[in-house]
Amino acid sequence: MIVFGVEDTAKALEMGALDLIMIYEELDIMRYVIKNPVKGDQKVIHLNANQQKDSKYFKDQESGVDLEVVQ
Repeated sequence: MIVFGVEDTAKALEMGALDLIMIYEELDIMRYVIKNPVKGDQKVIHLNANQQKDSKYFKDQESGVDLEVVQ
């Protein structure tokens, strides 16, 4: 299996579908596990340095509730 991009690579790693991984050393991508305190659902997002500064990734788009950073 050949994958490109952070999202696809992370999914393939979680499935155990990769034998070899080649990573660029200085990626500025950070993995966040965020939780909606109202609904209780969690999701994983990958953000670059500019996206980390934008509060829209840490708010629920429907209700406007601030999301908790779990990890």
